[in-house]
Amino acid sequence: MQNPEMVFDALALNEGDTILDMGCGPGDYAIRASEIVGDSGVVYALDRWQDVIEELAEKARSRGLKNIRAIVSDITERLPVDDESVDICFISTVLHSLNLTDIERALFGEVRRVLKRGGRLAIIECKKEEQPFGPPIAMRLSPEQLESSIVRYGFEMMDLVDLGCNYMIIFSKILSENDAIPGLETEDKTPLEMTLLPVGIIKNRVDEPFLVAGGAGLEMRGELDATMKHVRQVREAISEIVIDETLAGVLDGIEEYSHLVVLYWAHKVPEEGRSLTRVHPMGRADIPEVGIFSTCSPARPNPVLTTVVRLSRRRENVLEVAGLDAVDGSPVIDIKPYVKDSYPQEGVGVPDWMERLQEEVRGRGRMDG
Repeated sequence: MQNPEMVFDALALNEGDTILDMGCGPGDYAIRASEIVGDSGVVYALDRWQDVIEELAEKARSRGLKNIRAIVSDITERLPVDDESVDICFISTVLHSLNLTDIERALFGEVRRVLKRGGRLAIIECKKEEQPFGPPIAMRLSPEQLESSIVRYGFEMMDLVDLGCNYMIIFSKILSENDAIPGLETEDKTPLEMTLLPVGIIKNRVDEPFLVAGGAGLEMRGELDATMKHVRQVREAISEIVIDETLAGVLDGIEEYSHLVVLYWAHKVPEEGRSLTRVHPMGRADIPEVGIFSTCSPARPNPVLTTVVRLSRRRENVLEVAGLDAVDGSPVIDIKPYVKDSYPQEGVGVPDWMERLQEEVRGRGRMDG
């Protein structure tokens, strides 16, 4: 029905991932996923029919695949998987056979429960058009129908992939303010909560970030030369940091410093950008993917960015600074004095790819990876 290479390219499974194949049938996808995630990964394969699960378990044994957990389970009921333990939930040509209106709350609520933070839900269904095979057109589900149902349960659509007769639609789990992060608990085991309030706001003429974070990764606006022109303009331009007037006293004495460290919230990073775990630095396909925390990009679970700026002057609760590469309207989280001796000056190592990026723009502006 569809090219498996296209399916797995879009799924973007990695070694060590955990995938949940819901309604696995004969297990072709489960077996392929097992080979990709390797011994350090896990494939949960669920189906309601005992004989189907027994056949899949035998296939796995005969091929020496020890990472497949074949389980008899009705996917419309509680899933036999731990909370926040799955990277990808996968449902192929199953939903059209269910009464989605009746079971969507329980089904997608369970999917959300078992998915990790930033985990994905991938669904394959037949296109809602006349074809010589497949279910009657009245039973088929369009991507629009699925999206309107699923986004209500804490998901955001990431991608829609054309598979020929079928399509695959991919969603990401959105972290809500009520979600607890596993392991972040107080001594009495209640979830650790954080409240972050802005202390001010940035005012300048920068309308859009030059590095865009989205579900597909990072993308630079324009070519490198245009980006460097933007960087030079930012270095020379004066931005205002307007501190909440009720907090103006926090600035007393700041005029004695030449440079400040500004922490601000990249408020234009969309939810899908906050779900990324690996990216090509600067959106450059010629640089291998690395983890988000190995970059300075705005795409991160909490888009907190830092910049060292030169302080021009203070006007009561307003700081005029140069070199602030933030977008107009960005909330300011904190400001600290830049004290040179607090930062190592020698023996600082960076990856080869970062050194290469810096070499490309050295003398032309600051490069954010």
